Amino acid sequence: MATQPQRNANRNWLITLCVACSVFLGIAAMFRTAKAPEYRDAPQGLIPSGLDPEIRRVEREVDAIEQQALAEWRALPINPSTRMNQVRVLGKILLFDKNLSVNKNEACSFCHMPETDFTGPISILNQTTVAYPGSVRYRFGHRKPQSYTYASFYPVLLYNKTQQDFYGGNFWDLRATGYKLQNPAAEQAQGPPVDPNEMALPDPACLVYRLSQSVYRPLFESIWGGQTFRIQWPPNVEQVCSTPGPASVSDPFPVHLSKADRGQSDSTYDQFGLTVALYEASPEVSPFSSKFDYALANPDETVLTADELAGWNLFRGKGKCNTCHLDGMQSTAKQRDAGPAAPANAASVAPLFTDFTSNNIGIPINPAIPFYYENERDPYGYAPNAAGRNFVDKGVGDFLRGPANVNFDWKQYANSFDGKFQTSTLRNMDKRPRPDFVKAYMHNGYLKSLKEVVHFYNTRDTLGRCKGPDDAGAKVRCWPAPEVPQNLNTTIGNLGLTDQEEDQIVAFMKTLTDGYKAPR
Repeated sequence: MATQPQRNANRNWLITLCVACSVFLGIAAMFRTAKAPEYRDAPQGLIPSGLDPEIRRVEREVDAIEQQALAEWRALPINPSTRMNQVRVLGKILLFDKNLSVNKNEACSFCHMPETDFTGPISILNQTTVAYPGSVRYRFGHRKPQSYTYASFYPVLLYNKTQQDFYGGNFWDLRATGYKLQNPAAEQAQGPPVDPNEMALPDPACLVYRLSQSVYRPLFESIWGGQTFRIQWPPNVEQVCSTPGPASVSDPFPVHLSKADRGQSDSTYDQFGLTVALYEASPEVSPFSSKFDYALANPDETVLTADELAGWNLFRGKGKCNTCHLDGMQSTAKQRDAGPAAPANAASVAPLFTDFTSNNIGIPINPAIPFYYENERDPYGYAPNAAGRNFVDKGVGDFLRGPANVNFDWKQYANSFDGKFQTSTLRNMDKRPRPDFVKAYMHNGYLKSLKEVVHFYNTRDTLGRCKGPDDAGAKVRCWPAPEVPQNLNTTIGNLGLTDQEEDQIVAFMKTLTDGYKAPR
């Protein structure tokens, strides 16, 4: 039997060992946290220096907003009169919950933060790669994050045979049709969690499982019912849901559920999408509170400056902007004949500055997007872009000929829609946290300011062709060739605007930023 001194010595040795282990583990954890992600396949210099601290900054901001939303939920009285607020708060929590990604490090809002109009919040990425890293940090998508604001007002996608055009839908390529849920914004919300380049869950059931483990599960059940999480989860669900997607072709739903449980999981996944869409439609996200809205509501007041008013007149006239970005002051054939795709309130009371269609305006390729170099299989066996530098983003055309198309009759129109992308609302295009913050524009972020946007529309066909996308004179003395030369919109390209008139249109578009406070 050990003596008391021996026991004391053994105890001290164990304490020393535990302390040493704790220090080692702490240092290891610090190393893991500080170590930069391995940006596989990207050429040197493509990923901007200083990205990792910016990622951590956004993660902290996401966490802070999630905690605010959780506190707001806990302060809400639970009764029928607060049901709308319950849904709004739940939608907000869902958008800011990092646990809904494969590595529990990326919320939906990582690419869609409030201070930038619910689009990309990292200036150095908007200036360079445009696309944002996913939960698997070296995977990048191939397009600019779109804004959430006013996205919920886009109608269910339809094809108008008279106009020979598509109206509605969400995403740049309209693939969130709204066909199933009759709500394109809800179906858009269902995309990123299972996109391998974004939140990367391998199975929609993984999101439902993570929801079932969340602290706000009671709120979800109080809104959608106690049956939402009555699912028998397999023993390996945590392991499966911690493995980045995509799932294998032979096992597309790796969370193996019974038929009944899969049905319940799919239903809860739909409820997730609908909740997010309801939040996006709320005044917290889509408030119609711009200077322009105030001017419409107060026609007897002098609200717009001389340049802003001149810009609005150019917007509706020489600039031809409202050919597609309807400001509610016109009644075009396209607007009249769109049917359900053009709700009356969107065209008059609160114009959305879109006609809900898509266009190919001739934007050049943007080789700064890392997706062009993601053609090698990663440790999970996934290669995002097998075509590599030969990839051509054909937008709506690729959606129509691809597996996401829910209407076989639409496939016949694919070639006619190659190169077309959603005509986004102009609202909040200039919303940014500080004057020097860079925002990117168009589906691939090739343009970096509203001035560049207007200048492109004005001179696309008059400046001449650059030698290539890296031509030093690009955007000033020449424009590179369109990525997709078919189906070009010829309304624009040679508008004949002066430099001052370009600036006036920019001044008007800045009046579409929400949060205007009228002088007292």
